[in-house]
Amino acid sequence: MIDLDTARQEVDSGPRNSFSAAFTELFDLQGSASLRRSGGEHHVTASCLVVDPTAEAVLLNHHRKAGLWGQFGGHLESDDASLRGAARREAEEESGLYPLDRVTATPIDLHVHDLSAAFGACTRHFDVVYAAQASTDDSPHVSDESFDVAWFPLGRLPENLMPDLPKRLPGLFRSAAEALISRG
Repeated sequence: MIDLDTARQEVDSGPRNSFSAAFTELFDLQGSASLRRSGGEHHVTASCLVVDPTAEAVLLNHHRKAGLWGQFGGHLESDDASLRGAARREAEEESGLYPLDRVTATPIDLHVHDLSAAFGACTRHFDVVYAAQASTDDSPHVSDESFDVAWFPLGRLPENLMPDLPKRLPGLFRSAAEALISRG
């Protein structure tokens, strides 16, 4: 399982935004318990926005519990050595695209969001967002956690996106494309 120092370093390597202080506070208050689903109703998750920079498209999943479209992601597991690795694993498992070799070295976003009752004991996720590159020519597969998985051009996104994702997605896409292009 990822250790607290590694998680802090990865979060600190990401962009500073209005949620950065909330991550520091969570780590200070809950310590390593913040990295486990069983550690309390507020905990860290890892997600991955899969993009095709050439086609200006994003791969999204229609999440079964949320009933909305969003990026791939979820809870940290005992085998995860890093947040980046957890984000990659979640994207591979939920998209069926394996392996996703081009994953950003650092997070492209930090985000905190409250959850509906459908998520049970989890009430708030502190999400560390990475990005991965794939091609719209790649055929995704639907996992048990989703109703559907599909590519969407940025100009034609589905209507039922996760709250605030319509506002965030253009900036996330730009950050993902820049980070992935700079990796060569």
